[in-house]
Amino acid sequence: MTAGRHAAGRRSPGSAILPALLLLLAACTTLPETTPATGTVGGQQVAAGVDSPEAAYFMGRYLAGERGWSEVDARIDALYAAAVPGALPDSAELKRIADAFSVDFAAIYFAERVADVAANRLLRRTYDAQLERALADYRRAAPPRLLPEAADYTFIGVPGYYYESHRESGADLAEPRGALEDAGLQPQLILTDEAGAVEANADLVTAALRRAARPDRKIIVVSASKSGPEVALALSRLAPREARTIKAWINIVGLLRGTPLADEILGDGPLSRYRSFVEDDGLHSLVTGKRRDAFRRFRLRDGLLVVNYIGIPVTGTISERARDSYIALRAYGPNDGLNLLADQIAPGSVTLADFGRDHYLAGDTLRPRTIALVNTTVAWLTRCAAPAGPPPSDPGATADCGWAARQAP
Repeated sequence: MTAGRHAAGRRSPGSAILPALLLLLAACTTLPETTPATGTVGGQQVAAGVDSPEAAYFMGRYLAGERGWSEVDARIDALYAAAVPGALPDSAELKRIADAFSVDFAAIYFAERVADVAANRLLRRTYDAQLERALADYRRAAPPRLLPEAADYTFIGVPGYYYESHRESGADLAEPRGALEDAGLQPQLILTDEAGAVEANADLVTAALRRAARPDRKIIVVSASKSGPEVALALSRLAPREARTIKAWINIVGLLRGTPLADEILGDGPLSRYRSFVEDDGLHSLVTGKRRDAFRRFRLRDGLLVVNYIGIPVTGTISERARDSYIALRAYGPNDGLNLLADQIAPGSVTLADFGRDHYLAGDTLRPRTIALVNTTVAWLTRCAAPAGPPPSDPGATADCGWAARQAP
């Protein structure tokens, strides 16, 4: 099902930022050599190549409570001692950490800080329980199972950059929508201009959400990548009566603060030579100055549940699709192949990090992960009480879902 309409947007000769840019970059970029590492990061067991001995030590030994490299131990201890409890480091801090240690070290540190927020730990526990069930269904080719309460919600997706021309990127949300359809729901899709400016597409999203807003309706909005700032802007524009119908926003790898790739292409640096291949209205609207200024003005409804779903890759886990843009962004610190990690976190939100995955979150488990993410969101909306209480022993228990423990942006 669809909602909304297309808007006319300016197209460039190259037609798309990512396909064109990556082809141009591919011949002149290389990943650093890696050191094998195993460990538990953010509650997830991983084995991957990382870009420095310090990152391998951090993942494999320090986080496991072992000590054996006194100089590095002291530096990591000082890093944690200076951290603000319950708050996440921003992109500037992660860049400083990357310069002092390495990009992968900063990515691992960010994953640990995300997991250390009380609300995020509870979110992770709920998601892991739902994912275990969804994967079991998937492996035995059984129909996916949503929580019964999911039928009470209308799911509305907003696609990302070039979702029609380059569907292989996943920006059309076809796989997540297919998973919900297999589970018996009828998700809707707001049709936006695939290369349009964030502000113009936000107009389309606002209008579609206003049409969908009815007193008897409960809506969960799902955005992907470039549609993240479009949805955030649209939600900020809704009147209180309209906004009350939106119960949750699932922000998947949102470009909320833009991307330095847009700055580089539209600036005077080496990547500016590719401007004529990839320039369009969407790219102009993703420069970090414009998006960060808009981010500071976001005003989301009190009580709206915002769930960020992000990937946190390291060098050894980057996919071919994300490889070259990841390399181009390494100068700015840890990134997912299109966006700086900390720039994806919405205000007043909780965050679920998929360590090892990049911006495209690809893999054959995408459908069960979708079911788990939706069930987690629905569980928080329907089974978590406002009064404070102990963390639940299972995802269906009634408890405080950490509203007061959300991390600062």
